Amino acid sequence: TFSFFTTMALRRSERVRNPARKDGFEYGHTWHIPKSRVERKTPREDSDQWPILEVVRRVDEDHVEVKWAPTTRSWPNSVVDLRYNKELREALQKNRSNPSMKAFKEQQTQFTRNRELRALRQQIYDNLGNRYTPSRRGGNASTVTVTVVPFSKENFKGLFLQQLSLPVCQELLEEKPLWNCFGGRAIQVPLENMEEVDAILGENWDVRTFDTNTVCRVERLFGVKISWGYKSREMFSHGNCPRCNWSQDTDGLRPEVCTPTVTYMVGEPELHFSFSRRRGRWMKGLM
Repeated sequence: TFSFFTTMALRRSERVRNPARKDGFEYGHTWHIPKSRVERKTPREDSDQWPILEVVRRVDEDHVEVKWAPTTRSWPNSVVDLRYNKELREALQKNRSNPSMKAFKEQQTQFTRNRELRALRQQIYDNLGNRYTPSRRGGNASTVTVTVVPFSKENFKGLFLQQLSLPVCQELLEEKPLWNCFGGRAIQVPLENMEEVDAILGENWDVRTFDTNTVCRVERLFGVKISWGYKSREMFSHGNCPRCNWSQDTDGLRPEVCTPTVTYMVGEPELHFSFSRRRGRWMKGLM
């Protein structure tokens, strides 16, 4: 259910009374809005607002079928015109990528069930959103590194070390325990092995199209760089530092250099994925 859908599709006070209906209504005098209705700041839940429990399906670009919250009685589902319901239209636009949104199920794409791999592809996609307009025929190029935390050792071995046919991957698989793979121990994937990266990350992981004819894509010619491990995080404590605790009553001169106590924070393992990106014009063959 979508509790945030409290927008009004129709007010009961706006419903047109059927003049042919005999209901004891007194005609022949000027009718005024009741004073209590004017003074009330918040509408009654059971009279003024019809809160929406759920958007069931998308009929077309401007209409959705909604399920109403029960008030004094249960109401059947009905179709709401989004052109006259700004609040609901904006709420739908902000939640188009929510997997619980039934109205966009047919338009949603979930690349993999592996949560960490899905997070990596999401980070790559976000960093392919280069907004610089191409200044020349070749486009606008830059290098970027995305980080996924946490990224377990099991996924790093199973997804990359076992599926990439590089000598360094075989050497890392034989390490027990596996040490950090940063710097000179990082995996450099050349152009010749980029198809293996395609098999890991899925189709079209390296390209992002926009509503215009521009596209941002990974420069496959330069390959990618993959690093994994535990980042070193140092914590310094000056509680017992002779320089920081020195006073006039202390014998000797004040030390010139601090000597704090160093401890190391043990964090989550992280994966660094580096690549070159270029935004240019769309070409035939791209998504």
